[in-house]
Formats: sequence, C-alpha cells, structure tokens
Amino acid sequence: MAGSQYFNRFFMKRSETTPKTKLSRTPSADNCRLQAEGAVLSAKPKPISAIPDKAVRRKLMAARAGFFTGGFTVASWAPIIPFVQSELGLEPAVLGALLLGLGVGSFVGMPLAGSLSVKFGSRAAIGLSGILSCLLLVVLAMIPGYAIECAALFLYGITLGCLEVSVNIYGTEIEKEMGTPVMSGLHAAYSIGEVLSAGALTGLLILGTPLSVSVTGLMVLLTAILVIALRAAPATPPKVSAESDKSPLHFAAPRGKVLMLALVCMAAFLAEGAMLDWSALYMHRVGGIEMSAAGLGYTLFVIAMAISRLTGDALVKKYGARTVLYGGLVLNISTLVAMVLVPDPAVLFASLFVMGLGVANVAPILISSASNVRGVDPTAAITTVTTVGYGGLMAGPALLGFIAQLWSLQGSFVFIAVLLTAVLMNHAFSAPKRA
Repeated sequence: MAGSQYFNRFFMKRSETTPKTKLSRTPSADNCRLQAEGAVLSAKPKPISAIPDKAVRRKLMAARAGFFTGGFTVASWAPIIPFVQSELGLEPAVLGALLLGLGVGSFVGMPLAGSLSVKFGSRAAIGLSGILSCLLLVVLAMIPGYAIECAALFLYGITLGCLEVSVNIYGTEIEKEMGTPVMSGLHAAYSIGEVLSAGALTGLLILGTPLSVSVTGLMVLLTAILVIALRAAPATPPKVSAESDKSPLHFAAPRGKVLMLALVCMAAFLAEGAMLDWSALYMHRVGGIEMSAAGLGYTLFVIAMAISRLTGDALVKKYGARTVLYGGLVLNISTLVAMVLVPDPAVLFASLFVMGLGVANVAPILISSASNVRGVDPTAAITTVTTVGYGGLMAGPALLGFIAQLWSLQGSFVFIAVLLTAVLMNHAFSAPKRA
C-alpha cells in the first residue's frame, strides 16, 4: 500500500482537492443486464445526458497520452533498426535474434501490467511503463553494442507490453464511468502517435540531425507530455475485489467468454500483422506493383485505421458494438477474397484501405467486452484477451510465411479469410441473444 501511495503522489498535483466524478447514468434493470457476459456486444450503449465533468476530461486526456506514447515509441523504433544493423554490422539472422527480444519482452510485460494496475492503480502503471519506454528508446538509439542493445530491446518490449495493457485497463475504467464508448477514440491516439512519430523522426534525420539527438529530443518531449497529462488526472486506486483475489496473477484462464473474445482478437491481430509484414510483398509479387510503390498499400491501411478509430465510438453508439464488430470482420473477409480473386493494383490498394476501416475497431470493442464478463476480474480478462491477441500479431506472420512456402501468398491470404470466417461464425452463434 505504501508503494501505491508513492506512485499516485508522483503523478498527482493535489489529490485532496480532486473532485469526485459524477456519474450520469441511473441504475436500471437494463443496465444490470448489460453487466452479463459480452454485454457490450449484446446491446447499444446508452448515451450520456451530460457533458463529462473536469475530472473525467482529465482522465480522458491522460488515457489519450498513454495510447499516444505507445504508438509514438513503436514507430520511433522502426527507423532505428537500419542504423543498428549498419553500425553493428549484423547479419540478417543475428538481427532477427535481436528483434525477437521485442516480442518476447512484450509477452512478459503484458501479464505484468495486470499486477501493477491492481497493486498501484492503472494510472501509475501507465506512467511507470511509459517513462521507462521513452528512456529505453534513448538507449537503443545510442547503439552502445550488441549485448546492451539486446538487453535494452528486451526491456523495452516489457515496458511496451505493460503500457499497452495498462492503457486499455484505464480506458475501460473511464468507459464504465462515463457510460458511453470511448475505446475506439483512445486507440486512435495510438495510430496518431505512430504517424506523427514516423514523420517527425524521418524529418529530423533528413535534416541531418544525429539519430541519438533526434530520438532523445523526441523522447524528452513525449515524457513531458505524458507526465503532465497523468499528473492532471485523478489517481486510480488499487483494485481489490473478490474476483481479483481469485486471480492473483491477474491473468484469466482463457475459457468460456474470455476464450471466445481472445480468439476473435487473435484472428484480428493476425490479419493486422499480415498486412504489416506481407502486404508490400503481395502487392509486388501478385499485383505486379513496383517495389518502391508497394509500401503505399500499408500506408493506406494505417491511415484508414486512424480514420475508422476516430469515428468508431460514434458508430458503436448509433448501431451497437456487435453490429460494428461483425461489420468490421465481414469487411476484412470480403477484401481478402477480393485481393485473391482480383489481383489488380487498383483493387489491391482499395482493398487495403477498406480492410483498415474494418479491422480498426475490432480490438477496442473486444477489450471493452472483456471488461464486462461476469465472474471474471476485469483486469485479468483484459490482460488475457490482449496477450492472446498479441500472440496472433507476433506468431501470425511467421505462420503465413510457412503457408506461403508450402502453397502460395494467395493461399496465406485465403487462410486468413477462412480463419476470420470461422471466428465470426463461432462468435455469432455462441454470443448471448438479446432479450
């Protein structure tokens, strides 16, 4: 408890004067029903009748800053990789071993986030993991040597995994407090962070600014933004409940509703990872597009994801989370089929853009739904769904490469479409029906 008070004091200006958040919902039988398994997918959320008060707005800004930090640091690492390979003279296999540390570290950090959020509060977990992520990016940009680079990347993976789960836990807490969808908009901050980081770091390098100076300057600025946003928001107390006592590791066993949500999340993340690793090659080999222009497809994919997430909360409020989820999965399946059957460049570019629109809101909806599974600690459920989903993001591209080797690139895309169809049908038939 002493550690919890220390972390909360660090990120707080005046906890004694923090106003209590006013809830705009009134308890009703319908609201009680929405706490059932998969409630977020079972009915349209009720709109709030009042503008969020100052405390809630500050929490939203803090959550946006946390998501933005995650996206910004991820996109900052990508331009560092060529410098690492060149300066250390790494062979592809050795570089691959280095990069593996990021994925392994993330799997360690994601379950850790649940424990930190329960012990210290999700806001403190965001601050700790976010600041350490920025610090480790500076170490990575200095390229001190292969051994230190491996250790720093592994530790960065831990902090990144912890940050990504912590901000999702914090976001669902805010969403429940407000009684209206906010997760898609928060995830949009992650996408915006990626875009701004790539543009800022690339611009500084083009201007001739040394890599270590560029990254250090950006990380100092990012740390200041994160700390200011977190200190302005009310602290989140440690979460102690009967459910959390049953889950000391704060990782729910993937079964029942949690398993179903985790599988859908894994399939969606697998599709997203496939576009990151294989779309450019697919555009070149199958679509006949010049290699220099093949990467444009993934750029359209990312832009579409940002646009879709900025409008996702409004769509969920208007049509319901289940409709938006199923619509997104159907868009993904349809565009994958179109890319296989009609490998024309125009169709491929359009398909990647539409696919970005469809996949963008799947993860936010699933994470919101996980926090409402009855009988399971929300922190443990979110940690499980996010970790299993991330497993699809990390392992999926390698699996698709194996399929492409045995069959073809088109075959690997058919596999994704079949997988998405299977999880969609399973979810549609097993989800609780509306009363």
